[in-house]
Amino acid sequence: MASEVLKLTAQIVISHASMSELTPNELVEEIKDVYNLLASLEGGEVMAGAALPGEKARGAEVVKKPSVPLNEIVKEKYVLCLECGKKMRTLKAHLRKAHHLAPAEYYRRYGLEPKKFPLVCKEYSEQRRKLAKEKGLGERGFRRKAKEKA
Repeated sequence: MASEVLKLTAQIVISHASMSELTPNELVEEIKDVYNLLASLEGGEVMAGAALPGEKARGAEVVKKPSVPLNEIVKEKYVLCLECGKKMRTLKAHLRKAHHLAPAEYYRRYGLEPKKFPLVCKEYSEQRRKLAKEKGLGERGFRRKAKEKA
């Protein structure tokens, strides 16, 4: 059983390490975390000296280094998800559904600034801006004008 958990751990860590750059310390922690998680799911022993992923200290959250250059995350037609590498127009719903992450957690995990790295592509943001302007949103006295039309 332990050798099967070890094989699965190796496969998972190799797959993850091939998509992102990890320091030697991060790699060791990744191996411990994955092994402990798999072993705990099977009811086996956990490695000594390592906590389960959910048991890490609150202030000790490690910032992951994105596997792509930062200038390639937000493009005209897509935004790149740093968790899985998918290219999408908007990331907020994807992060919540696929990775169970809130936008604030995502930004914290990768050390990104929300103002510099939006979760929507530039094209989609521009479309929404134009639509809002056409409806008169953002103008002073918008509510008053809306009541007068009704």
